[in-house]
Amino acid sequence: MDQNEIEELFAYFSKERTLYPYCRDYYVVQLLQIAVKRHATIQTLKGSNFGRLLNKSSIAALLSSCGNGRLNSDLLVSYWQEPGTTYLVTAGVWGSKSDRYAQTSRPGVNLVLRLNFNHQHDSLLQKLIHPTRDGVFNYWGHPVLERGDRSYYRETLAWSRLDIDLDRDEVLIEEVQSDWVRDTAWLHKWLDRCDRDEYVMDCGDFKTTAASARRYLEFVEPLLKEWSQAMLAATVDFVNRELGLKQIWYHSWKVGNYLKRINGHYLPPKSLYSALPRQFCFEQTEQLPGMLSDRRTIKRLRRGKIEPLFYKLEL
Repeated sequence: MDQNEIEELFAYFSKERTLYPYCRDYYVVQLLQIAVKRHATIQTLKGSNFGRLLNKSSIAALLSSCGNGRLNSDLLVSYWQEPGTTYLVTAGVWGSKSDRYAQTSRPGVNLVLRLNFNHQHDSLLQKLIHPTRDGVFNYWGHPVLERGDRSYYRETLAWSRLDIDLDRDEVLIEEVQSDWVRDTAWLHKWLDRCDRDEYVMDCGDFKTTAASARRYLEFVEPLLKEWSQAMLAATVDFVNRELGLKQIWYHSWKVGNYLKRINGHYLPPKSLYSALPRQFCFEQTEQLPGMLSDRRTIKRLRRGKIEPLFYKLEL
């Protein structure tokens, strides 16, 4: 999308705090709430791409109580009452029409959707890790929330990048990524080499002790385990509720890397572009998104001998 289009979109977005509560596997409820609008009975739902969601043990138990053979949105919400974490969701812009290194599939800009930690996490981070800068476990130059972007600041757990085509009623998820997960894994490896709790861990970006680092990692570990699930759930929810678009496309690993010119040690984990979209009921297709059906993109794929392969979710 171009700069004018994204500025028009931002005019409708809230500049204040957008809270997003999430607990593990809650994406199942979100997707079923969408699916029951199109599939009137449990039987027809089972035959759709959303049918795999009914195999979840918690949902299977709910089905046994549906004597009329139907699910509805209110029943799903009232049934699923697990504790979770409240994140903050913020939006930003990434790339430009002339930036060949922005890792976008076509020239233009992406909308960035960020999943930010809450106040409880950031307070504990300051208390236990003592960072000397913002984004201590994020990389410079990545589309994380920066101080001054909003009237408040929160550290960024993860983000997704979206290419949006309002005329075609479609969104392409360019990437789902987290620096925080990768860098805290490095912190964990360092901690494993510490022989006592009083060991001082000082790298310039933070100064803490082994005991404090262990306390922080114990707190944040459940969030790190669910980060990709929570990020994609927030993205699908945003596309459905805020944008009102019905087609979500998602890159496969090989095609996405080629179109975005990613190689070497910059390659992302394969599971983010295979297992994750399948978990969310995306279906594989050799069809190209409408926004990438232009002659230039088709010629690029042919030149690279890359067969089109994407994931698609119809809301």
